[in-house]
Formats: sequence, C-alpha cells, structure tokens
Amino acid sequence: MSRHNVRVKAKYPHGFIKNVVNSEVDDRTEKLHMLTKVVMEKQALRESYIKLMNDAERAVGRKEAIYLLRDAEII
Repeated sequence: MSRHNVRVKAKYPHGFIKNVVNSEVDDRTEKLHMLTKVVMEKQALRESYIKLMNDAERAVGRKEAIYLLRDAEII
C-alpha cells in the first residue's frame, strides 16, 4: 500500500486535532499580511535612509554627513 496520498494529523495528548476553524485561519492570514506590510514599510524606510546618507556623503563628505544626520535626529 502506498503512503504518498495519506494525510497525517498531529497527535496531542488529548487526541487528534480537528480541522481549524476558518475564522482562525482568516485571523492568521490577516496578521501575516499586516506583518508583511510593516516589514515592507521598514525596508522602504531603510532604503530611503541609505539613499539620503549617500547623497549627503557625496555633497559634504562622510564625517559632516554623519554630524548633519545626528543633528537632524535630535531635532
């Protein structure tokens, strides 16, 4: 007998898991979507910061660019 098409459910001490309720799955996908959105926004912010740092470094030099960005963070 082939076992390739057999589905196995995890077994917990109190018995087998029943199918997950659709609302729980929807909540998980919604949370995953929100997390993905936050990560993408942070990545875009990082990219814009790097671009700004490179532009400032070309304009006034590395040390001066670092000082300018630190002063801007304080403000």
